[in-house]
Amino acid sequence: MADRAAGYFWQAGLERRRTSLVCPEKPERCAVLMPERIFRAAGVAGRAETFAARGESILRPVHERVYIEKVKTAHRAGMRYLDAGETEVTADVFEQALWAASAGCEAVERVLAGEFLAAFCAVRPPGHHANRHRALGFCVFNNAAVAAAHALSHPGIDRVMVLDWDVHPGNGTMEIFLDDPAVFTLSIHQAGLFPESGREDIKGRGAGEGFHRNVVIPPGTPTPDYLARFEQALAESVDAFAPALLIVSAGFDAHYGDPASKLGLDADSFAQMTRLALQATAPHTAGRTVSILEGGYNLSALVDCVAAHYRVLCGA
Repeated sequence: MADRAAGYFWQAGLERRRTSLVCPEKPERCAVLMPERIFRAAGVAGRAETFAARGESILRPVHERVYIEKVKTAHRAGMRYLDAGETEVTADVFEQALWAASAGCEAVERVLAGEFLAAFCAVRPPGHHANRHRALGFCVFNNAAVAAAHALSHPGIDRVMVLDWDVHPGNGTMEIFLDDPAVFTLSIHQAGLFPESGREDIKGRGAGEGFHRNVVIPPGTPTPDYLARFEQALAESVDAFAPALLIVSAGFDAHYGDPASKLGLDADSFAQMTRLALQATAPHTAGRTVSILEGGYNLSALVDCVAAHYRVLCGA
């Protein structure tokens, strides 16, 4: 029987070359999330899991080969940034991003095998802005999309929901699966951030029409109102889709102390959102959930939020 204590997949290795001081997506984001610290803050006896980087074949269902090659050769080619200009190229950008994407695949396999009911992946760089052919917003490979595609390759998994509560829209994940009815993406995010890609009128394309939903929250929205909209959208989406697996793009930059946020969420808000997500999806997923870190740039708040989220994943 699966252990309710969630697996904690921690990307301990840090880049050999620091990102610039002005870039908030930096190695310290993982350094502060060391398992013992999170388990202590969460008050649970968690399980820290190791994992190895996989081959680049895990990327091919969601990223174009030419883009994978560009990331692989970017540092040798002397590139400072990928695509839009805020995703920095470091000496091991390809290895680091592939390692991050590998965590979701490992977690999916072990959840589907029944070793855990849930798992959290404390990895970087984040992924939810990256689409099939480009990097964006500190994201290189789309970790949640890679995990979703990997899950769909397993017998009995024919519908995956990606729930994204980062303060920014999960535009890359939505674009990757825009015409795919096997993946439902639900993104709840602050208005005005990547506004064109996070519009509420974007609901899918072709066979994927109706399988994607954006919920745009105005800056300054009171937390009870945010949570009410979150719960309603989640319930409506789950009832319509009945996912076999839940993947959470768990960004914590909607916290009131995060430099990216103009919302009022705190660690308890993320605990409530986690609880609501598990309750809504459990009748269909049997509790099978994989959560993957996205944003969160206030390091102290990040620790508190991850601990609160993980505690609920553990059933506490």
